[in-house]
Amino acid sequence: MTSKEQQIFSNKWLLVIKEYELLKNKQSKHFSSVNEICDVFSVNRKDIRNYYMRWCQSGKDPESLLPKKRGPKPGQLKILTKEEERAIVKIHRKLGANEFEIHHLIEGKFRVHPSVSTIYRTLKRYPLNKKRKVAVKRYEKKYPGELLHADTYSLAKTIMFDRKKYYLFGAIDDCTRLCHVEIIERQTAQQATQAFFKTFKWFNAHGINPEVVMTDNGQEFTAFTSQKAKDKHFFESMLIIFGVKHIYTKPYRPQTNGKIERFWRVFYNECLLPINKTLDIQEFQAEINGFMYRYNYQRRHSALNYRTPLDKLKNIVNLLPEL
Repeated sequence: MTSKEQQIFSNKWLLVIKEYELLKNKQSKHFSSVNEICDVFSVNRKDIRNYYMRWCQSGKDPESLLPKKRGPKPGQLKILTKEEERAIVKIHRKLGANEFEIHHLIEGKFRVHPSVSTIYRTLKRYPLNKKRKVAVKRYEKKYPGELLHADTYSLAKTIMFDRKKYYLFGAIDDCTRLCHVEIIERQTAQQATQAFFKTFKWFNAHGINPEVVMTDNGQEFTAFTSQKAKDKHFFESMLIIFGVKHIYTKPYRPQTNGKIERFWRVFYNECLLPINKTLDIQEFQAEINGFMYRYNYQRRHSALNYRTPLDKLKNIVNLLPEL
């Protein structure tokens, strides 16, 4: 609103409330009732009363007749950060707690303690689609080696000292979540085959004999040009020799291989992000070895009821009868 518009607005209401005051004191020469003032100036009876009270409380200052700014006053609006919103949603989904229970659970934990209404609005912004949740088929294999999820991961050149492009080959057991990672120089069938050979031996050392491996349709894993090309593919040939069945994800559907995809995100957050300098290949291998030790033997997984993959493997082995 410009200064000229503000002046016109205040002058109009100043004229209205002065006539209203004269009418209240029975001194008005032009109006006999408040309704006549409303009809002439096209205003509401309640608005006249509100503006008049505001004008009197301000000491009859004309600026008090200007419209007030809408919205909360500075300092009143308590906005949650994204991390705090995620924490609220996580508590709701993991524990099934409502907004009143969450309000008491997070007391003293956040920067600003949110109200019940704020928590309720936060949960409304991140709803759970119950119908879709029922429709999604979630599975977990019953014994180790029943299914391995395998995939490759591209590393940034900025990590390595020689600025060379490297890749990772990873395989994770569906049942125990035991995982193994190998560094490969190129994303080719030969490199992937060598990495899986080492991975197969690593799982055998843990008493796991892989039966099925799931991969995407990348050229390092299979060939779809013809059946002859597929039979002669390095990776496919090695699986036949080891007696491992090969299954594939649907094209453009990484969720099918979601366990290894989730592992790559954990790997990025807990292994790659903390690295703040360039490394040579030996130093990077040492970083991977340290992370994989923590991931397999120390890190507790929510998907395993907060047990380590090694604990899950031990529990299954203890169920087997002694031979």
